[in-house]
Amino acid sequence: MLAVAVFVALLGCLRAQELRGHVSIVLLGATGDLAKKYLWQGLFQLYLEEAGKGHNFSFHGTALTATEQGQEVVAKVLESLSCPKDVAPARCAELKDQFQRLSQYRQLKTTEDYAALSKDIEALVQREGLWEAGRIFYFSVPPFAYTDIARSINSSCRPGPGAWLRVVLEKPFGHNHLSAQQLATDLGSFFHEEEMYRVDHYLGKQAVAQILPFRDQNRKALDGLWNRHHVERVEIVMKETVDAEGA
Repeated sequence: MLAVAVFVALLGCLRAQELRGHVSIVLLGATGDLAKKYLWQGLFQLYLEEAGKGHNFSFHGTALTATEQGQEVVAKVLESLSCPKDVAPARCAELKDQFQRLSQYRQLKTTEDYAALSKDIEALVQREGLWEAGRIFYFSVPPFAYTDIARSINSSCRPGPGAWLRVVLEKPFGHNHLSAQQLATDLGSFFHEEEMYRVDHYLGKQAVAQILPFRDQNRKALDGLWNRHHVERVEIVMKETVDAEGA
């Protein structure tokens, strides 16, 4: 489900381009629980879908975690990646090796860190002899960090002219309506609307996805009860059994 968010954000840009270029994907919070469980696997799935179809890729895991410690965490995650059953083992091993070589970790904390990342991406593109197609930043971090990160990306890590920028943000934003509005305003100061993808991965949870089909299949029994006159809101609680560790 989280892989789909990244996949859609990328493909929407790639499908409109015919020339071969370089796409950089920056995962913010790359050592966190969400990234380790879902996002690195999602990025690998994206690479499986797109490898050899025109564009070159680089994957940049970043977090506040110190470089050496972060590299160890990411290396373990990359080693644990798996392919779908329809991918032959030999092909899977080949693509996994390619993905590992295209992936790296770095600490991203200061404005200077963002500027250094941008320069490294530019140098990589130049070595490949390609043009830069665009950059995707996936915010796997708490919403309170969004504004500072957005400011740093806008000031120090935007791609050059002719390349696109996309940021993937997880909802919900803020803790109430007012704070959500303020956060949206803040982000709008740094990104154009078309540069932002807001995703709510819980809409993909199986229980949530089945609410409407359940309602439709039981229309005769529920029509008189499940409507706007009797239902104030739908509230879903999922009890976590493990900690949601930060990055």
